[in-house]
Amino acid sequence: MISGSVLGPQGDGPKRKRPWGTVVVIVLMMAVIFGGTYGAVVLLRGGGNSPAPTTSTPTTCVTVTVTPGAALPQPASVTVNVYNATDRAGLARRTANELKDRGFGIGAVANDPLGKTVKGVAEIRYGVDGLDQARLLRYYVPGATLVKDDRTDTTVDLVTGAKFTAIRSQAKVDEALASPVARPSGNCPTPTRPTPSGSGSPSPTPSPS
Repeated sequence: MISGSVLGPQGDGPKRKRPWGTVVVIVLMMAVIFGGTYGAVVLLRGGGNSPAPTTSTPTTCVTVTVTPGAALPQPASVTVNVYNATDRAGLARRTANELKDRGFGIGAVANDPLGKTVKGVAEIRYGVDGLDQARLLRYYVPGATLVKDDRTDTTVDLVTGAKFTAIRSQAKVDEALASPVARPSGNCPTPTRPTPSGSGSPSPTPSPS
């Protein structure tokens, strides 16, 4: 008979401990190394989750079709001073009455207070806030020249000139206001005017239309 206990497959000696602590330390070290590497890459690329700066692209210059009357005020919201710069007596009053019949508000009616000689059809004088009002009035007086002055309200002056005959018919005004026209829109280059031959200064800039 054999004395003593028979050892099993693992024996009866002390069990061998698994190196869990070492594994945890290695994992933590790898995490620290990975995190440091990732952070360095992010810094080199310019910062975290911040979106990359965008560069605005100028709007392309395109031609659009618009209806002039849609952007202009109604006659009832426009006050017109009517002045006569001709030697035809009563012309300012007749013209003012015609504009009143078309729905315009009428202000002063008199001879031109500036005493100018207007050789063309007419002058339409307006201030910084009255451009749309002046544009509307010019549909009633084709050939009139827009002249900007220093007034601060939206009133406009119609100054009849030597070539003035009458206010345009309402039918033709309505047709012109409703006729689609092509206009540039977007980032369009400003056209330049050539300098006249023999002149060292550029051509005068025309009044806005």
